[in-house]
Amino acid sequence: MKTNINVVAKKAGVSIATVSRAFNEFELVKEDTRARIIKIARELNYKPSPIARGLSTQTTDTIGVILPGLVGEFFMDIIHGIDEEAYKANRYVMISSSHSERNIVETLIEFMASGRVDGVILMAPQMQKEVADFLKKSKRPIVLINSSPDLTDIVNFQIDNYRGAFNCVEHLIDHGYKKIAIVKGPAENFDAKERFNGYLDALMKNKLSVNSDFEVQGDFEIKSGYQAFKKLIQSPEKPDAIFISNDMMAIGAYEAAKELNIKIPADIAVAGFDDIYLAKLLNPRLTTVHVPIADLGAKAVSYLLKMISKEVDPAKFYKEVLPTELVIGGSCGCINYSNSLI
Repeated sequence: MKTNINVVAKKAGVSIATVSRAFNEFELVKEDTRARIIKIARELNYKPSPIARGLSTQTTDTIGVILPGLVGEFFMDIIHGIDEEAYKANRYVMISSSHSERNIVETLIEFMASGRVDGVILMAPQMQKEVADFLKKSKRPIVLINSSPDLTDIVNFQIDNYRGAFNCVEHLIDHGYKKIAIVKGPAENFDAKERFNGYLDALMKNKLSVNSDFEVQGDFEIKSGYQAFKKLIQSPEKPDAIFISNDMMAIGAYEAAKELNIKIPADIAVAGFDDIYLAKLLNPRLTTVHVPIADLGAKAVSYLLKMISKEVDPAKFYKEVLPTELVIGGSCGCINYSNSLI
């Protein structure tokens, strides 16, 4: 028999109204009473009707998520982190992509005007002025992830792209490599810019020359990594190491190396960024930078829910930068490294 609110109320020894208030987070319910009701509800596998809850609270229990893409391990990990945190809070997730056929502003307007979401998590690494203007006027809470730090009046969760790139390039320098090239990400992408800045500063700190011929434009996709590797390896002055701005492009570089019969790292060292699962399967394992992608999504959800419930001031600026960590593989020339897939 399906459990309903009456069964929960009877077992908790409270009224139906008290159970409803406990789930709707009204301050009228004492914390110990709320905890007891929620514990019993979980034991009975009871979940309140989202429709009834929405009518009583005038909320949808749904958060909107807008990402620049939905394909690829990076985005899947962000979505996983968002969905896990939302599930813990008994919230639903509505996901959309601001792809080439529909810009970010149009997607935001659709979400907000529909009334189907209580707030939005937005990833906009290429922030346009019209998006920034819309964010300032929005009446619903919005949390940015991996977006431009220039927006000083909005909530923003970011990855420390600069420090991750800096540490990775310094690791290559510690190996003795002096001619280090870079495959960059999209020109207007915030993450790509920060990683490029980290690369440049690592070279300058160690008094290595910056060679524009060693800078090749990529787009974070496998094909561009494949093409960039070929361009660098076939240039008159070949680099002895390449820092590739994300792991997807590094996968393309590995494919090009295999095709050209070039051995990594014997002929050229390679390092990536993101630490996606596929990087663990490359041979030799890719030296890369671990990014807490799922944590990024989870933290964004947690803070957005606090904004929605007014636990924090939705209009107050907040910024958090999540640290990165160097992951040693064999592609840089290191001998002692873990081959674990976990």
